[in-house]
Amino acid sequence: MGLERLTDLEYLTKEFAHAIKAVEDTDTTGLRSSEGVQRATIVFIDDTRLYVTERLNEGYSYDWVSKDGRLLFHHDNEDKTPNFYHRDPYSIVRGIVTFHLMIGESKEYRV
Repeated sequence: MGLERLTDLEYLTKEFAHAIKAVEDTDTTGLRSSEGVQRATIVFIDDTRLYVTERLNEGYSYDWVSKDGRLLFHHDNEDKTPNFYHRDPYSIVRGIVTFHLMIGESKEYRV
């Protein structure tokens, strides 16, 4: 899976502004982005975090972590298991936001 360009994090942040608290220029390694590698920590309004490492022409990996540090989901571009539903960081964030919005709505209906 090759990438011709890295994900536009500024656009991603604007698109999901209602669900994202912050985007930091680092991943779980503590390193910052470079020309060929984009690293990001996306902090959602529920304090879960998405750590993304995206390598130009190689793919991406990510860890979605709960606010207490539990791993909720992991994907690595070198995994042998295909990830059919989340093909890029935009899709991953959209899935997380949709999941959390559905959870929030179901809680509201129970009240």
